[in-house]
This record gives sequence, structure tokens and C-alpha cells, in this order.
Amino acid sequence: MKKIIAPALLLLLATIFTAVCIAEISFPESFLTFTDQNWLLKIFPKAWKYSIETGLSCFVIAILLVIPAWKINNVFTTKSLETLLRLGIGAFFITASIFKIQDPLAFATLVAQYQFLPEFINNLFSLVYPQFEFWFGLALIIAPFTKEIAFVIFWMFVSFIIALAWALAWDLGITCGCFALEGAQSKNETWTSLIRDLVLIGPTFWLTLRPNRSLIGIWRKVP
Repeated sequence: MKKIIAPALLLLLATIFTAVCIAEISFPESFLTFTDQNWLLKIFPKAWKYSIETGLSCFVIAILLVIPAWKINNVFTTKSLETLLRLGIGAFFITASIFKIQDPLAFATLVAQYQFLPEFINNLFSLVYPQFEFWFGLALIIAPFTKEIAFVIFWMFVSFIIALAWALAWDLGITCGCFALEGAQSKNETWTSLIRDLVLIGPTFWLTLRPNRSLIGIWRKVP
């Protein structure tokens, strides 16, 4: 029993730190962040400037918590990580797609600002890509084809990273547009979005190495 309780608690803490990591990097006004709290800013007025560093520190702590959990019970830890990553990354892509599906014109305008795609492809891309995000995000959660789905999502992350790096290299002054389509004239979130995607692409690649099975199948005993 101890071989399950201890790693479960460590993985719970790792999950919380990972959630704080993503929130600090990408959602500075969410309930998971703490560097924007008034009480902290009164003590450390410049704390809000270090949200990226705080987020990455939380990610490092999460990794350090996973290591002892794996040493205590590597089978349970591996199954738990696979489950959590499929749920988390799948939900990430579903959430990211909703704004774009609801307002394809605004998303098309944002994509055009990247100056990356030919004009005649831009509108088609803006209609199709959010659908890919939604359905592949959903499939990662409910479908048993883990390798293939994670492989596609991995290359979607690659495309995000290339687009964001392009925007930074050419100083285009635009946002990522990952979770909101407003404020497309500011580049304040470009760096944070790039760092977030670099953080998430590693776990996504790990999922491409996992066997094909459903979430229930992960926990099913092999005869």
C-alpha cells in the first residue's frame, strides 16, 4: 500500500506544480498564479516580472517530485503520468481550439499577421487547423491510438514553435492567439507562449513512445 500512497502523493504535488507552471507562464491572472497577488506585490513590487522564471522553477520541482515517485513504484508512476498527460494535453488542445472555432475570421486575421502562409491558404488553414486541435485533443483522451495521435500533436507543437520563433525573429509584434484572439497587436505573450510549448513538447513526444491503449486500458492488468 505504501508503494502506491507515497508516489500518488508525490505525483499529486507534481501535478499541482505543473499546473502552476503553465498558469504562471501563460495565464498570469488565473487562480493558480501567485506572483500577481496583492500581498506579494506589496512585499516584492517586481514579483510579477518573474512569472516565467517562477513557472519554469515549478516545472523543475515537478520533475524532481516525479523521480522519487518513479523509484518507489515505477509501474504506478508511469501509468499515472501517461493518464495525466493524456488528460492534460488533450484538454489543453480542446480549450485552445474553442476560441478559434467560434471566431474563424478573427483567427484568420491573426494568422495573416504572422506573414508565414500564402494568402490563398490562410483562410482554409484558419478553418481547418482549430478543428484538428479540437478533434486530436479529444482523441488523445478517449481514443486508444496513443502513438499516432501524440505524433500528430507533437508536430502541431512544432508548428506552433516555428510560428512563434518566426514572429520573434521578425519582430512582428503579435500574440500567440492560443487561448484568446483579442489584443493581436501586442507581443507580450509571444515569449511565454514559446516557452510553454517547449515545456509541453517533451511530454508529448514521450506519449508517442507509449503503447496504443485507452485510458482504461492503461490500468488494466496484463494477463
